[in-house]
Amino acid sequence: MTSPRPPAVEGTFTINNFTFESGETMPELRVGYVMYGTLNAKRDNLCLVMPGTGNLRHSTLEHVGPGRAYDTDHYCVVCTDAIGGGTSSQPAEGLHERFPKYSIRDMVHAQYLLARDGLGLGATTQVALLAGASMGAFQTLEWLIHYPDSVHNAVLLVPGWQANNTFKIATARMFDFIELDANWQGGAYTVQPKAAQLAAGKHYFAWTVTDDYLETTDYAQVQQEAQAAGDWFAHWDAMGIVRRYQASSQHDVTKPFGGDLKQALQRVKAKVLVLPCSQDRLLGVEGAKDLAQRIQHASYREVDSNWGHLAWRPVPGSTQTNAVTKYVREFLRLH
Repeated sequence: MTSPRPPAVEGTFTINNFTFESGETMPELRVGYVMYGTLNAKRDNLCLVMPGTGNLRHSTLEHVGPGRAYDTDHYCVVCTDAIGGGTSSQPAEGLHERFPKYSIRDMVHAQYLLARDGLGLGATTQVALLAGASMGAFQTLEWLIHYPDSVHNAVLLVPGWQANNTFKIATARMFDFIELDANWQGGAYTVQPKAAQLAAGKHYFAWTVTDDYLETTDYAQVQQEAQAAGDWFAHWDAMGIVRRYQASSQHDVTKPFGGDLKQALQRVKAKVLVLPCSQDRLLGVEGAKDLAQRIQHASYREVDSNWGHLAWRPVPGSTQTNAVTKYVREFLRLH
């Protein structure tokens, strides 16, 4: 009989005098997370899962638990809120347009400090498993490059090494919608531009799936799913969602290396599973193939689904989630 998922334990860690990549600073930066299970005495059983751009710490819940991709019978699983949303420090807490324009590397630096200091791994204990999908994969890869000795295994779901033009143009139109809303006021709003956020989310949804999905799915269902995406965008603080997608759409792991992808990826020491969706049009599969070819200890599998970029999302019993679970567990040799 499968054991139940451990209860969720919410937590936050505060970093004093945090300096962003831009040079801006915050006297206190809070990193939120939820933990399932407990760290062992050696603290070498941590699985740290980082969120996608529009996701929060609970978005990956159905991948967590006994027999699932992030198996709580083997790991203490911690799912984080990256800078800018959830229970982490964010624009809605008063700074609004003055909140620093953070980067993916800023997110990673904060979460590395969470693991090292907040969860007590110290400077020598490795994260047993580091994982993330989409922007979570951006973060995972940045961690592997900049803290190469701190991770044993890693999983990159629907990954890329940069924001490609397709992703950039999809997000650029989202920003256009929001900026055209009279309530936006250049980010100095007193009333949330909810109508624009709703439209932006509906627009973005169509990029996350494939043409085949849109054409073979009942139109009413597609409209319902687009509405749900719009409602989720509108649930965010407007500057919160803008800052998040600014960070993702400007991402490029080669930036600190003068544009040299080989130099960046040769720093990775962990064993890495690269797991894209073969029909992902938002980030595409070519970036994932670049990673698999250039990371020394990389394994490569594909999920084939017309869900496209959304194939990573955990839907219990679905073909896509079953494939993700199977490939991750095979990579980790969990039986």
